[in-house]
Amino acid sequence: MSAVLDRPVTAPPAGGACVARPDLMNPNPGDALAVDTAVETCLSCPVYVRCLDWVERLPADRDPGGVVAALTEAERATRRSSRLVAPAVPAATARSRTCTRCEQPKSPEEFYPYSHGWCCDCYRAKALDRYHRLKPAAKRREGKAQTRTEKPCSDCKKTKPIEDFARNRAHRDGRDNLCKPCQKTRRQARAAEARAEMAGCGR
Repeated sequence: MSAVLDRPVTAPPAGGACVARPDLMNPNPGDALAVDTAVETCLSCPVYVRCLDWVERLPADRDPGGVVAALTEAERATRRSSRLVAPAVPAATARSRTCTRCEQPKSPEEFYPYSHGWCCDCYRAKALDRYHRLKPAAKRREGKAQTRTEKPCSDCKKTKPIEDFARNRAHRDGRDNLCKPCQKTRRQARAAEARAEMAGCGR
């Protein structure tokens, strides 16, 4: 059995920045700006690391949904299925530890299992610094997507309103290169080819 199942599931840590803010922490997955705002709220939260430890130990059927500990529901599902959480240190044998980054002695509760010797505060500071270094590029893409009103379709070559293109964060303007009608036509063509292939196989 994995170590995840061996550790008890406790209540979420108190004092979080997301308390009584369900609208902020449950953004539309397609709204990149709203998701970024929720992620930034988590990374600046004083209990971010403890919240991450808590939510990763929850079974899938008890996941709270939305953005928790700077992770979307899909990201948490991926981490939960691929990562084993180290077992907690029993309170009776716990001793003080020294953070290898700030070199300050702290209690075991102030260390995260994946910090590799770093305390919770140092781990959160590193995550927040990385997020703010990557944030400007994401904001520029979001701003470009909001100011652009139309674009050409790479399939039918027609220039159409930006609303005729599905959202796609992989592109610089935040929209897909194919308009929605062309995407639908391609899906129908692929489905017809699949049906024909299955019929040819005698299925």
